[in-house]
Amino acid sequence: MAIQVYVISDPLAIDFIENEDIDGFKEYLDSDDTLIFPEPEEFATEAEALAFCSGIGFGSDERAPVERYPLRSSEECDLPFIEAIKNY
Repeated sequence: MAIQVYVISDPLAIDFIENEDIDGFKEYLDSDDTLIFPEPEEFATEAEALAFCSGIGFGSDERAPVERYPLRSSEECDLPFIEAIKNY
């Protein structure tokens, strides 16, 4: 099965994901109908998905806020957020 990777760049969405707050994330999606999420990248293997994700979310200064956050369909903890995005 192909692995989908969604790269999230919205700062508020990233905060909800990092805090594992699916309810807050869904409320955020419900409150703003102008959010844009890019189509997911698809990979045949986990190794390809991990290679794509390496370095996403980290800049030169790891104390700075994350600017891009990858959600992978192969990760159980990411699935509720991916499903919310699909239903958005």
